[in-house]
Parts: sequence; structure tokens; C-alpha cells
Amino acid sequence: MLNEKERLLAILQGGDVDRPAVICPGGMMSAATTKVLAKFGDRFHSDANLMAGAALEIRKTTGFENLGVPFCLTVEAEVLGSRVDPGDASVEPLVTEYGAATLDGMLNLPEPSFQTDGRLSTVTDAIGILAEKGEGTPVIGNITGPISLATSIMDPMLFFRLMGKEREGVHRVLDRLIDFLVLFAREQIKAGAHVISIADPTATGDILGPANFKAFVVPGLNRLAKEINRAGAGCIIHVCGRAGTIVDEFNDIESAALSFDSMVSMKKVRQRVPDPPLMGNLSTHTLHTNTPEKIHRATKRNMESGVEIVSPACGISLSTPHENLRAMTDTVKGL
Repeated sequence: MLNEKERLLAILQGGDVDRPAVICPGGMMSAATTKVLAKFGDRFHSDANLMAGAALEIRKTTGFENLGVPFCLTVEAEVLGSRVDPGDASVEPLVTEYGAATLDGMLNLPEPSFQTDGRLSTVTDAIGILAEKGEGTPVIGNITGPISLATSIMDPMLFFRLMGKEREGVHRVLDRLIDFLVLFAREQIKAGAHVISIADPTATGDILGPANFKAFVVPGLNRLAKEINRAGAGCIIHVCGRAGTIVDEFNDIESAALSFDSMVSMKKVRQRVPDPPLMGNLSTHTLHTNTPEKIHRATKRNMESGVEIVSPACGISLSTPHENLRAMTDTVKGL
């Protein structure tokens, strides 16, 4: 029988496996509930040992078949000029002040140091700890997708307007951010991450439309996925929202599993995007509010939709009951 790491990596490489994997990768899609985080004081977002300890506790408590850090989408924005409220066990970190007001301002932000700035080294150090302690379990590092990172540094409505008015400038900004994200992904892989998950929740068809998605999102995600594979890790890409108008564009993204929100029919995605592994997409509302019995049935339906990796459809509520998460993971494992 395959162990957790072997199974997930085989799926990402298109190999044969005994059953789907069941994961919650971290980053935006974290299973770090208040019940877990409350055990680790108030520095689990900024202390590598506490971050790693929380990731180990999440796996133990929920049964997800991975170890994933960090537990938010603010690490990169903070070192690129935005102010972040660190939150606590009941409130996730949040950008409270944008780091730039113009495209030139974004291009001229200082280049962060992976050794000394913000929480970059916290994440890589935590990955190193998990790689040592989590033998047989895949360690998943996380980066913020380019559009979501850009709109965490600049007011989103302004950035979206500039997509129409200053397209070349927006492309230059995204290229600069992708350069940084490639380096951050490499640092995480060097530290021991087996997989990098890219969450780009702002890059939705609802917000951007098909033309802008194809022009501004696909090239960057494709480059990131290829660079992550070239560095020796698997790759997962998550996009939120209704993806019906942009699903076909995912055929242009290579070397990554694709994760979608709960309103997306995975059967229809498979018909239009035949090749990559699919991940998802159990409703986080269902996980938060329903009974273990209903979650067992929902998970069964999810598996029958053809996904190779079962996971929550988005970031779960911090108050999601652990017995509900266990109902999900136990169902996939046949327990």
C-alpha cells in the first residue's frame, strides 16, 4: 500500500494509485481551526517551531494526509510593503494597509531578503522541521497567486481598473511578482517541501472575465507551475468562484493539479480539461454546519465525481468541528 507522500506525488505525476488522496494544503486552504491554534499561544504565524507544531497537530486531529504551512495568504504581501494585522487563534491575519498606490510604486518596492524579512524564513524553517518529522507524509508549501498578491499590495478596485487602462504596466508588475514567487517557491522546496500549492482566489472568472483571465492569469500560473516542477516539487493551483467561463483556459496550464470551488461541477471540468489531476471540492459550508453522516455522503459523491485529490473547496471556517473533518478524511480512507 502506498504511503501518504507516495500517493499524492504519484497522483501529481499521473501515476496509478490505490485511492484518492485527501488533503488540506495550507495557505488560504488551511485546516488550522481555533481549537488547534489555541494550543500554541499567539505566535504560531511567526515562530517556526510553533507553526510546525500546529501543522503536525492539524494532521493528527483531522486526518488530512499532508503537513501544510503557512496558515494564511499574507506572508508575501507583508514583505512587499503592506501592513498586516497578525490575527490570533480565532481571527486570520489580514492586510490592513496596502503597500503601494501606483504601478511604479509596486515595481520599486525593495527586494525582500529570504533570511531576514518578515515571515519568509519562518515558513521555510517550519518546512524544514516538518520534513524531518513527517516521514511518509507530504509537506506542502504555499504561495499566493500573482493576482491575489497584487491586490494585497494595491487596492483591488484600482488594480482591476489598471488592467484596462495600463495593460503593459500591469504585465510588468505581475512579472516582477512572479519572479519573487518563483524564488519563494524554490526556497520552500529547498527546505523540504514536496509540493507547492498556489492559491489565487482573486483570479476568478467572475471578477476578471475570460479575456483578462487568459491574458493576465494563465501565463503567470503556467510559469509558476513549470518552475516548481523544474525545482523538483509537485504543484497545485486553486482558483475560487464560478469557473464555467474560464475552464477551457486551464488546458493551457501544464504540470499542476487543478482545484476549484464548490459551485463548480468536477464532472463538467473533466469533460473540458481531460488531462491534469483534479482536486476538490467539498463545500466548506457543508463541513462547517452539517453532521458527520451528511459529510460522509457528500464526500462519497465528491469521490464519485472523478477527483483524484479530495479536499475542502476553499478555506474552512476556523470553527469547523473536527469530527466533521474526520468524517471527510475517514470516508476517503475507507475507515
